Amino acid sequence: MKQSCVSAFVRVARVFALAAVALAWGAGSLLAQGSTGKIEGRVRDQAGAPIANAQVFIVGSAFNALTNPQGYYFINNVPASTVNVRAAFIGYKSTQVDGVKVLAGQTITVDIQLEQTAVQIQEITVVTQTQPLVPRDEVTSKQRIDGEFVSHLPVDRLNNVLALQPGVVASPTGNTLSIRGGRTQEQVTYVDGVPVTAGFRGDSRRGSAGTEISVGTNALEEASVTTGSSSAEFGNAQSGVISIQTKTGGSNYTGTLNYESDEPFGANHSLGFNRVTASLGGPIIRNLTFFASGALEGQQSVESGFDSQNFPLFLQAGIDTTLAVPSALNDPSADTTRVDVYNYAIARGNCDEFAGSTNAAIANNYGVSCRGVRVPWSGRSTYQLTGKLNYSFGTGSRISLTGLTSQFQGRASGRISTFPAGS
Repeated sequence: MKQSCVSAFVRVARVFALAAVALAWGAGSLLAQGSTGKIEGRVRDQAGAPIANAQVFIVGSAFNALTNPQGYYFINNVPASTVNVRAAFIGYKSTQVDGVKVLAGQTITVDIQLEQTAVQIQEITVVTQTQPLVPRDEVTSKQRIDGEFVSHLPVDRLNNVLALQPGVVASPTGNTLSIRGGRTQEQVTYVDGVPVTAGFRGDSRRGSAGTEISVGTNALEEASVTTGSSSAEFGNAQSGVISIQTKTGGSNYTGTLNYESDEPFGANHSLGFNRVTASLGGPIIRNLTFFASGALEGQQSVESGFDSQNFPLFLQAGIDTTLAVPSALNDPSADTTRVDVYNYAIARGNCDEFAGSTNAAIANNYGVSCRGVRVPWSGRSTYQLTGKLNYSFGTGSRISLTGLTSQFQGRASGRISTFPAGS
C-alpha cells in the first residue's frame, strides 16, 4: 500500500515537473516573440555567387551563424536594438554592416557582399544599413516609435509620445491612454516582453496622481502601439497593445546627461521646475553588456496660468486671538467653545498689497515671502530608474535581466483662501 502511494506520488510529481518545464519554455518563447527580432540574409561575392560556410556574427555578442550552400543565414532572439553585423570567410575581406535596426517581433534582412582578395588582411569594409520603411512581415496596424527619434522631441513623458499615434487618445491629465475608443483598462502593456499592470497607490488626502510603473524616455529603445487585431499571445488585449523595449548596452560605451530648470526666470515666471536625466551603457566583459538610466524631476508648484500672480492666495499665518464663544448668548451656564482667529498672509500674488497698513505685522505680510505664480503646498516630484543586463552565449542564446522602479508623489494644496485682486 505504501509503495503504491509512493509510486503515485512520484508520477504526479513528474507530471507537475513536465508541466512546469512546458510552461517555462512557452513563457520564454512568448517573451522572446515580444521583445526580440530576427536577422536574416545572404552572403555573396562580387559576382553575386553565394558563399557557403561564411561566418556571420553580431559585433560585441555571441550571436553568430554559418551560411548554408545557398549563402543563406539567420540569427534569432536578437534583442531590439541597433547592432553591427559582420561577415567573414577565408580568402575574402571581412565586411561589416553598421546601424542595423532590429525591431521587436520582426525580421530584418541584411545581405552582405564580400570582396575576394588573394591574401587575407585585417582591413574591414564598412557599409551602412538602409532601414525599410515598412517591415515585410508587419501584418497588423501598428505604429512604431524609435527611441532615437523620441530623444529629439520636446517631451519628457512616454505617454506624450504614444498619444501622438493614430487611434490613441490621452486623458486630460495625460496619465492614462485610450486606444480605439476603448476603456483605459482594456489595453495591455508589455515592457521587454513582460506584461505589466498599472497600479494606483494614492488618495485625495495625499494628493497623489498615481504611482504606476513608467519608463523614462532616455531608456526607450523602441515602442509600438498595435491598433489592429492582435495575435493569440495578447489574448487579454481588447482595445490595443502597447509594447515597450528598453535599451540594451552595446559594444561601445555611450552615455548622456541632461539638466532642465526654470529657476532663473524668477518667481513670477517659474514653477520651481528642475529635471535631471542620465544614462550609461556598454560592455562589462565579453558578451555581457549593461545599460542604466534615471530621470529625477521636481517642481514646487502646479501650473496656475499666465499672470496668476495677479490673483492672490491667502494662507493662515499664526493665530491672532482666541475667542470664547458661548453656545447660547442668554444662558450664563451654557457651554463655551474656544475659537481661534487666524492671521492671513499673501502667499501668491502682490505681497506688497498691504505694505501701507498701520499694523506692522500686516505691513510685513506676517513674515511670509512672496511666491509669485507658485501655488503653496502643491509641490510634486517623480523619478524613474532603469537597469538592464544582457548576456549572450552559444550561437544565439541570451539571458536578460531588467529592473524598473518609478514613483510619483505630490501634495494637494489646502487651507487656502482666494480673493479677487484688489480686495
